[in-house]
Amino acid sequence: MSVSTQKPGPTTTVTRPARALHDSAIVVDGTCPGYHWRERLQTWIDGGATCCVVSFVAFEDCRRAVSLLAEAFRYLRERPDRLVLATSAEQIRQAKRDGRLAVVLHFQGTHALEYEADLVELFWRLGVRVVQLAYNQRSPVGDGCEEPSDAGLSSLGRTVVAELNRLGIVIDVSHTGARTSHEAVALSTAPVVASHSNPAGLHPSSRNISDALIRDLAATGGLIGINGFPGFLSAHSPPTLDRFVDAITYVADLVGVAHVGIGLDYTIRNPPMELYEQYVRDGIWSAATYPPPPWHFPAGLDDASGLPNLTQRLLDRGYTEDETRAVLGGNWLRVFDQVWHDAGSTT
Repeated sequence: MSVSTQKPGPTTTVTRPARALHDSAIVVDGTCPGYHWRERLQTWIDGGATCCVVSFVAFEDCRRAVSLLAEAFRYLRERPDRLVLATSAEQIRQAKRDGRLAVVLHFQGTHALEYEADLVELFWRLGVRVVQLAYNQRSPVGDGCEEPSDAGLSSLGRTVVAELNRLGIVIDVSHTGARTSHEAVALSTAPVVASHSNPAGLHPSSRNISDALIRDLAATGGLIGINGFPGFLSAHSPPTLDRFVDAITYVADLVGVAHVGIGLDYTIRNPPMELYEQYVRDGIWSAATYPPPPWHFPAGLDDASGLPNLTQRLLDRGYTEDETRAVLGGNWLRVFDQVWHDAGSTT
């Protein structure tokens, strides 16, 4: 398909047909940083989300990762009328029928493995179903996207990829170095995703991914989740809702609409400058990739409550109802169905 780019228009008005489509669709946000997601949970509910892939663990060690998962279990347990842990695609569909928000556990990085591939199964048994290989820096399994060496997968990383495939955990290459990503894709026997990454061909950034990697991910049956962080969308802040749709369209035109979804990655808009400077000093972020806060998310989609505006804008831009449903969450659900269903023996 080809959908032409439009200049920013007036504030989006959601029509009744668009609202009806949105309310009936499976809507998946493929990346939600856990601390911000808990603070702003109501915005995802107001926006009609069906499922949030929540990053409860990033670069913590094993002990801290287990503790954070325990906190997540308590948080979910205390809200049974609103939230449900999902480890299967059918549980996401059931959450939609029940009017609850499904939560999928996500790791942004593999430091929690501490050089022990057997810990992959431990975390699978704790409910983790999406694992990102690196977070900008070098991890036990391979280089992140901010590493100058771009050294690729380690020997441990090759074992970890095989374990993720065996157990039925989605491999995520957001924040991951180009060589590491390509090697993981080549080794994987299941779809691989970039859960919250944008096309570098639309906006250059070390956090965005090349056309070649987008094609490789699509060839596995995977997808690219479009990220709303302003520094990854545009040189202008705040970016427009149309700019967000431009990123969707870029991927759809390159590899097909079946391989693009949403991964908003929304976080604190104005983190303490001391924290920002510490992350830059420690090499977790670079100032070139992560401009100083405050950060302004796309107008009309500045938080998850604006997801119906995205549905309207997709339809306005020429996406069919079926294509719109696929982008909103149908493509994520297909990946979950395939990877989680195809899990190997764990006994």
